[in-house]
Amino acid sequence: MARTKFSDLRKEVEARPDAVERLAAARAETLAEIRLYELRHGEAVSQAELAGRLDVTQGAISKLENSEDVRISTLRQYLDALGARLELVAVFDDEDRRVPIHLGKDTAA
Repeated sequence: MARTKFSDLRKEVEARPDAVERLAAARAETLAEIRLYELRHGEAVSQAELAGRLDVTQGAISKLENSEDVRISTLRQYLDALGARLELVAVFDDEDRRVPIHLGKDTAA
């Protein structure tokens, strides 16, 4: 049975009409759906290690990752401990507009 290299398959898929746009949309949709624990796993960080970085218990990390209602400040700290930053964007579907949202005091000089 003949095998095909992944790189050859990728080139073949990307050569199709509108492939780049469709792949980008699928990638964005997938990223929009990711859960906190999946993000942490992707960074190869255990709950215990993240808890140590945030000076909280491992149980607090578990509770946060399973919560349906998280404070923005808590989410910001969680992401910062993973080496990421939080960006908030208001999306107006009917107008296809995206507006960055900045919380807190304006630190611009």
